Amino acid sequence: MIKGFAEAVYKKYDGTAYDLMNEALEKALNMAGIQRSDIQGFITTFLPGIFDGNIFLHFFPDQLCGYLGINPKYIDSLDYGGPSVLAGLYRAEKLIKYEGLDNILLLFGGKGSLVRQTRETVDSYENLYDGVTNTPYKQLLSGYSYKNPLSDYALVAQRHKKIYGTADEDRARLMVKQRKNGNDSGYSMFTGDISVDDVLSSPVISSPLHLLEIVYPVDGFHAFIVSKSPGKLRPVKIKKYGEAHWTKLPPELEEIMITPASESSRNFRDEIKHCDAYELYDSFSITVILQLEDTGIIKKGEFGKFIEKTDISSSGDMPLNTGGGSINRGQPAYMSGSVLLYESLLQLNGMAKNQVRDINSVFINGIGGWSRNHSVSMILGD
Repeated sequence: MIKGFAEAVYKKYDGTAYDLMNEALEKALNMAGIQRSDIQGFITTFLPGIFDGNIFLHFFPDQLCGYLGINPKYIDSLDYGGPSVLAGLYRAEKLIKYEGLDNILLLFGGKGSLVRQTRETVDSYENLYDGVTNTPYKQLLSGYSYKNPLSDYALVAQRHKKIYGTADEDRARLMVKQRKNGNDSGYSMFTGDISVDDVLSSPVISSPLHLLEIVYPVDGFHAFIVSKSPGKLRPVKIKKYGEAHWTKLPPELEEIMITPASESSRNFRDEIKHCDAYELYDSFSITVILQLEDTGIIKKGEFGKFIEKTDISSSGDMPLNTGGGSINRGQPAYMSGSVLLYESLLQLNGMAKNQVRDINSVFINGIGGWSRNHSVSMILGD
């Protein structure tokens, strides 16, 4: 059960990544009512550049524990990209149940602004270093210009238009509704009403994706403390769980419009349809569409009809990305999973400004890795 959770998120943070993660941890400790000495487990992740521009940090979790002043019995670093924090929550619950540990800290984030300023991404950060490459398949992935994951998802969106007739206006309508949710949440970074025309008139970054349907990397950390007891919070835990790992690189996929979410959600599709709210990974507008389809919420090719008729607000018939998603909150260090988990916990604990009424369960799906290598699906509730 989650005893404490907090965020420290900024568009651009002037201090170090270490200062930033310490701020998030201190807030989570205060909510949980525990001390640093009470932490027995630690789970995190690392991506190139997100820790003050370092392409690599040797024995990374050890360095973080030393800085934070914690001495856990168990440490781990998960390398799944966006859904890493969700996989970490599952592992933390198992460690508590089967290993007798208590108070496991999940700490995820970094400084996305530093990477953004280099005009590279975490997938291409090695371009700043002569003779350094993060894969022997770089030419297969990059072609003439390395824009992963943007150009990859743009290709998916283009194919979705061709095969299923999904219009640019359909994706734009999703962005308009998510922005409204972000406005209502009271803590969204990007605010103000937008229209379908606003989305479609924003610059095309990689055809057909426009600026207003692409996530913006920011600086931030989320801290979650998983414990035997919930403390003052609702006893929220994982009710259903699945994860899937497809190790093929994007150019080797038989069909780029199918994601590992189709596998990670397979064993509890009926339960998914009866959840009270949905938080789906939104690195791009098309990412949300793929997950709606692959988790069985809608059929392939029916998104246009779905988004036109469905009220996805917190008071609507299908609350979706109720905090506005990471497209409006900002994406800490190129990973959105912690944004989804944080909003889910706000809703389940009755802390949200735009509160879903009578909420007892939230479906979360995270996707990440090399565009779509990994997926974690879960239902949270009590």
